[in-house]
Amino acid sequence: MLTTLLDGINGRSVVISRAINIAALLGLLVVLSGSLFLQFGVGEPPCPLCLIQRSGMIGLAVGPIMNLLWGLRPAHYALSILGAIAGGAGSVRQILLHIADPGDPGYGPAVLGFHLYTWAFITFLVGTIGCALLLLWTTPFEAGDGGVLHQRGIQRWIALSAIIWVGIDALLIGLAVLPECGLGMCPDNPESSFSLGDMGGITFILGTGVTSFLLGFLASRRLGDSEQPDLR
Repeated sequence: MLTTLLDGINGRSVVISRAINIAALLGLLVVLSGSLFLQFGVGEPPCPLCLIQRSGMIGLAVGPIMNLLWGLRPAHYALSILGAIAGGAGSVRQILLHIADPGDPGYGPAVLGFHLYTWAFITFLVGTIGCALLLLWTTPFEAGDGGVLHQRGIQRWIALSAIIWVGIDALLIGLAVLPECGLGMCPDNPESSFSLGDMGGITFILGTGVTSFLLGFLASRRLGDSEQPDLR
């Protein structure tokens, strides 16, 4: 009976921890989608420090992606922390550049009173603290989780959709660098690029999300029923 009780506790902790990892990915996607909207919708190309921060966002997403695909591991959170440190350094550098001159309006438009590099720093800080707290919660690590690929249900669908969405955004970020930077250094103050307009940008971002969830649904259906018991 005690073994059954412990298995139930471990199972619930895994489901909750997975949900936290999915929520973290969706939160990162909000920030990445905002930056891509400014680039493709408004026509604000990313500066070199902006690209470092975007890369840091992808690095921060690596831990949750690995947790969801292959099981909850402390090392996965450690990778996210390293990504957050690298991206946070770029954010701090850009913040300091623009506060050194009181008359500097900052780079790019402000959102709710903060520029995107400030929001990026907040995201990296929250991500680092969140990973540290999850490292202190050892119960999910002791459950022997094998990842969502071995579990059926809506959690697998949402997890795969979020992972695919991050992959699409990473691909867009990589491809967008080529026309701006070529094979050399990126310009410090890139000129405004081609813009789809506000509605075009919103449609583009929503399209990537819808496509990701459709692909996630198809991938989840293709995996079929799990060979392991559902932990829900």
